[in-house]
Amino acid sequence: MYSNLPVIPIVIPLLFASITIFFKNNTFIQKQITLCASILVTISAIFNIFKIKKHEILILEMGDWKSPFGITLALDGLNSILVLTSAIVFLATIIYSSKTIDKYSENSFFYTGILLIMTGINGAFTTGDIFNLFVFYEILLMASYLLLLVGIKKEQLKSSISYVLMNVFAGSLFVISVGYLYTIVGSLNMAYISKTISSLPDKRGLYLVGLVMIFVFAMKGAIFPLFTWMNRAYAAPPIAVSIIFAALLTKVGLYSIIRTYSLFYYESNTIKYFLLSLGTISIIVGCIGAIYQKNLKQIVIFNIIISLGIMVAATSVLNSKAIKGVILYSINDILLKAALFTMVGIIIYICKVKNIKKCGLINKYPLLGWTFFITTLCLSGVPPLSGFYGKALIIQGFVEDKQIFVGVIVTLSGLIVFYSLIKVFLNIFYDNTNKSLELKPLPKILIIPVLSLLVIAIVVGLCSNLLEPLLEKSTSTILNSNKYIELVLQKG
Repeated sequence: MYSNLPVIPIVIPLLFASITIFFKNNTFIQKQITLCASILVTISAIFNIFKIKKHEILILEMGDWKSPFGITLALDGLNSILVLTSAIVFLATIIYSSKTIDKYSENSFFYTGILLIMTGINGAFTTGDIFNLFVFYEILLMASYLLLLVGIKKEQLKSSISYVLMNVFAGSLFVISVGYLYTIVGSLNMAYISKTISSLPDKRGLYLVGLVMIFVFAMKGAIFPLFTWMNRAYAAPPIAVSIIFAALLTKVGLYSIIRTYSLFYYESNTIKYFLLSLGTISIIVGCIGAIYQKNLKQIVIFNIIISLGIMVAATSVLNSKAIKGVILYSINDILLKAALFTMVGIIIYICKVKNIKKCGLINKYPLLGWTFFITTLCLSGVPPLSGFYGKALIIQGFVEDKQIFVGVIVTLSGLIVFYSLIKVFLNIFYDNTNKSLELKPLPKILIIPVLSLLVIAIVVGLCSNLLEPLLEKSTSTILNSNKYIELVLQKG
């Protein structure tokens, strides 16, 4: 269906970001503008979901330039779910930051950066051509550089160097691969590329480009062995920034892998086993890091690596159960990782500790403690909580593809996730032997985003059968590239 709706989640934050610049010295107005933009994007994303349930895909050809020559925005089940989930995370983050971000950071264009990174993320999810995927990557990266330096501490400056260098290198490789892809196909529209490559007599050059592109996306998605930059970059900035980085930035890389692999490279066993290997090793490395880490932020970061590895490995097998599982698992993971990082921020705020330490918070803050415990169960995949359903489908997908070893690794990773987080719970919340620790009062508003994210994640998991029609449509457009091509190139 031809519609203007796909552009709304991109235009709203971009427009509101430009408005915040005029109120540089009034952070209260900036905060209200950012909150308003986030609410509007959430409402538009919900509306888009209902439209897609009827029409399967929404297409917008910018400036009425026809595909494959113009800029196309294509919103289907997969990216509409991601846009909505990210909008919810942004809303929760803005509420959390209202009480935790300091004035100096607020005056450093914090809210402008939040809105610009929202623009880049939504654009990367929605674009229908490779070049504009690069453009939106650059927008979100420029905004992330700004947010990474919010507060301008020495630790942030150090971490920003590796983050910037990694992205400059990845961006250069991306531009080169995009240019080479254009010489092969003559267009950068994803649907047109997918349609054209099926008739190419020699696909070796295309598969080489595919490996380079997936290498770039794996770097941006922090997949093994390209994740080392993340440990510093995600741990250094204020928690409000880390929530967005941890929950959303890596998912843009994952989405790019899913979209390009399913459209261009699904016939290549080389790329399939390349992705499967990267994903499996990422799970193992993430598990090792999560076991041995004592730093609260680093434990969450290694848990992110585990979940990304699971989703990349599942994407490689490209069957119905695995893809459906990846979509359900990604919703759960985005919401719960945001909730987990928010709770880590609250713990640091209350106790002023960065490493696992005996704080005994359960007596004074029981709601926070049991929320952390339930989040741990959800992320571990304990039935019947939300993390179970997506992971169960992913494991079934591996079994269907005869990747039993990977399925076992994914199953065991749940135990490691549980162990890594339960040791935090037992020490931070349950052990109260440290009587000398002074606890800072907790503003009640800080628990609202955590509870909201957790409740939404649990509801999505328990009511996943209600999402079945949307999941079926999402899976259909990913697995059936001909349907996606037809809908995009013929405007539905």
